Amino acid sequence: MSVKEFFGSDEEKISLETIINIRWIAIFGQVFAICFVYYYLKFNFEILWCGLLVMISIIINSYLEFNKGKVGELNNLSATLNIFYDLIQLALLLFLTGGLTNPFSILIIVPTTIATTFLSRNSSFFIASVSIILCSILALFNLPLPGPDGETLKTPKYYLLGTWLSTTIGIIFLGNYAYQLARSNRKRSKALEGLEKTLSNEQTLSSVGSLAAAAVHELGTPLATISLVSGELKKQLLTKSEFKEDIDLLISQADRCRLILKNIGTDPKKEDDFLQRISLKNLLNEIVFSNERKHDKKIIIIDKLEHEPLKINKQIEITYALRSLIDNSIKFSKSEIKIFIEKIENDLSIIITDDGPGFDDEILKRIGEPYIKSSLVDKTKLGLGLGLFISKNLLERTKAKIIFENKKSDLGAVVKIIWRYEDLIN
Repeated sequence: MSVKEFFGSDEEKISLETIINIRWIAIFGQVFAICFVYYYLKFNFEILWCGLLVMISIIINSYLEFNKGKVGELNNLSATLNIFYDLIQLALLLFLTGGLTNPFSILIIVPTTIATTFLSRNSSFFIASVSIILCSILALFNLPLPGPDGETLKTPKYYLLGTWLSTTIGIIFLGNYAYQLARSNRKRSKALEGLEKTLSNEQTLSSVGSLAAAAVHELGTPLATISLVSGELKKQLLTKSEFKEDIDLLISQADRCRLILKNIGTDPKKEDDFLQRISLKNLLNEIVFSNERKHDKKIIIIDKLEHEPLKINKQIEITYALRSLIDNSIKFSKSEIKIFIEKIENDLSIIITDDGPGFDDEILKRIGEPYIKSSLVDKTKLGLGLGLFISKNLLERTKAKIIFENKKSDLGAVVKIIWRYEDLIN
């Protein structure tokens, strides 16, 4: 296994500008601390060596600053090496100024936090391990902590042990905390990318449907003219057999074109369905009818708005989300799914209920997160976390409020989708 393979793929990237900005902050802080302690507090320490270490960072960062336009983003390995350098530079500064007895030794946690936030698991583990090793070395080996008038400040061994222990625990705890947050954000980003791709494909298909419908309309007249003229030519040239085969071929190909255009124009998959206005009940009927999982499940749609006809724009987001939610209900129900359409005051809602086991506690706690699984889902090898996440985000784009809960009096899941009346009909 190569070094690059060990540290992970290039999917984990960090902006070079982010590394540069973080390092500039560290450099300014180091310069201020060195100058303040040496010139204002009059503490004696190895200022030349400290200055040299800071100068090296300034040179490296200046070089990166002038070349950031050529790079843009660092891959995982390059970012790991940059953070590793910052960790070593900080450790050397601490070695020259008292090791873990230096109040600034807590900053050794920072490289691990950055690595776990942006980089792969192996890179994060590597930086965290090096941080703990350096922390242990600094606890045992370091130049004395500088004090006033050339004195050195001595600290009890138990205090040093406590400092080492707290710093090590901080590296592990904060590193793990940052890693968990970053992993959750990465999952969410991937799910949203998939969502954007799906919507883009749907919109592309919609555009193709519109173009096909336009083509059928525009090509119909000239094609009819070609057929008419060809028929007249055939009548006029009956005696000239050398043209008969060509004219018959022209007529047959025109008829073939007419048939192709007819098929395109009547294929519902190629029509511009997304721009149609449709009632909620008809939309739900279409979704239920097209579902391949329904089999012997009983699906009842109860429309409480039949006395008040309402049509909405057939939005991709609503169609896709409802299809996914209904599919989940069918998947987990025993025999029956009920879908209610109702209006309460200024709110319009669709309520999907089933007679399945309902949402378990794990899902209800983390509903809407991508890639979650419950013990129930694991048993059936079905994951519904991503589907719920995508559906929730799609519906929220249409200004809907989504509530997931279980039935109170019986087994089964309940999904409530609520819009303000004016948000849905506009």
